[in-house]
Amino acid sequence: MMFSREQLYSSNGEALILHHNVFHSFSIQDFLSLPWQQNTIRVFGKEHLEPRLTCYFGPAYTYSNVHWRANELPPILFQLKQEIEHLAQSEFNAVLCNYYRDGQDSMGWHSDNEKEMDSSVIASVSIGGERVIKYRSRKDETNLAFNLPHGSLLLMNNFQENWQHSIGKVKSASPRINFTFRKINC
Repeated sequence: MMFSREQLYSSNGEALILHHNVFHSFSIQDFLSLPWQQNTIRVFGKEHLEPRLTCYFGPAYTYSNVHWRANELPPILFQLKQEIEHLAQSEFNAVLCNYYRDGQDSMGWHSDNEKEMDSSVIASVSIGGERVIKYRSRKDETNLAFNLPHGSLLLMNNFQENWQHSIGKVKSASPRINFTFRKINC
């Protein structure tokens, strides 16, 4: 199966580029043995369970009061990273993994812009059920929404400073795993 590239958005050096069918040969079953866990996060001073399962590989990293120790990428994720680096023309040394078990698992509005991260390029791989990613501008009233199909790679170029994104809850959804590759400044 051939993959295709689609420019979803481009303005003032910011871009969203979706590569379809890059990882269509993978399934959720390929990643169920990863060390998934449900963390407690702090949002606006209150602690909550993350509404999804997560795991992390790369240099030590912290977000929303979740502290990840340095952890080497397993071979299957290293394989994904190599293909992504080729397509993105960027290097990555870390991946945050999100397992959305059903439509009730979600990700609130946020930007991937922690101080220890180079957020100029974020690469997001979707495996499993299709979900919608929503964006909202921090500068104006612009809102965007795009489907993330199985096997796709979304590149977010220079998008974290002026935009937030989320994966909302839905009535029904098939399981989905998302791998968000990034570069942590060590």
